Amino acid sequence: MLTEGRRRTRRSGRGPVTALLALAAVGGAVIAVLFAVLRDDTSAPASSTTATRLVAPVIERPPLQEAVGPLPDPPGAARVDLSRPALLAGLRLHPAPVAGLAFDFADGRVLWRRGATRVRPIASLTKLMTGLLAVERFSAKSRVRLTVEADQIGGTHMGGLRAGRSVVAESLLQGLMISSGNDAAVALAVGGAGSVRAWVSQMNARARLLGMRCTRFVDPHGLDPRNRSCPADIAVLAIRAMAEPRLARIARQRFARVWPGFGKKLTLRTTNHLLRERYPGVIGLKTGFTSRAGHCLVAVIERGERRIGIVLLGSRVDAFADARRIARAAARAGAIDPAT
Repeated sequence: MLTEGRRRTRRSGRGPVTALLALAAVGGAVIAVLFAVLRDDTSAPASSTTATRLVAPVIERPPLQEAVGPLPDPPGAARVDLSRPALLAGLRLHPAPVAGLAFDFADGRVLWRRGATRVRPIASLTKLMTGLLAVERFSAKSRVRLTVEADQIGGTHMGGLRAGRSVVAESLLQGLMISSGNDAAVALAVGGAGSVRAWVSQMNARARLLGMRCTRFVDPHGLDPRNRSCPADIAVLAIRAMAEPRLARIARQRFARVWPGFGKKLTLRTTNHLLRERYPGVIGLKTGFTSRAGHCLVAVIERGERRIGIVLLGSRVDAFADARRIARAAARAGAIDPAT
């Protein structure tokens, strides 16, 4: 106790001097800081401060969808030219689809059209964009880990996709394009981007890069009627998809045998009746149907050196019959070789 008392006595004697020295030091530091700030304000923007310059700069990474795949168009790809009159302007379909477009793959010439820029639900034609992104994300031998989301989706399934299994991406592509599996679409989306939402963002980014002005995607498969596009945009997507050899090869298959990661192989059968009936020259591409979208179809027909595309949205009765009528008229007009 006495020792502590003595220490307090000595400190009290030097207290005023110490306090003055401390005040002088603090005052000098404040003046130095103010001086530095005033000096910096004359050479930096008003928002700059000493504190912000001490923080390491933040490097903003571009969104994933801005780095999607290769160039939007392959060399020599045609763009559909809506400025020229249609070759088959006199062709009438009864009952007519809500919207449609037939075009030449080589030069983009319009053969027939009806509401070529009319925006409509596109059902499973949505899967064309999912397929395009998938061949850019996955090699033929890549494997995709399945999640519960794929099995829980409604509508058409390729089947056999169980959570926790690993499936070859090419099998999922076949399930997507041949049997129009919504489960395959979700598996590719989650495997390729981490989530359906991130994948859809990439789909919309690619649509913008391709100049698809009337297109908006909200899911990777087309069940939602808010997946919308127009025949002119779908024609652009069809040209791009057919330029991918893996997609083009799968799109012309009438059936395929795939292994879902366990058990027996699955047999996939095409939803494209033109392929099923071996319609002359048909080599794809995709079908779609929902109650809101109606019957939708992208048909690609190649005979000899000539190739045409037919896009139909909202066919009233039979999209395949509509496609056959357009193909016959195109052959009569010399736009494609006659069927043999």
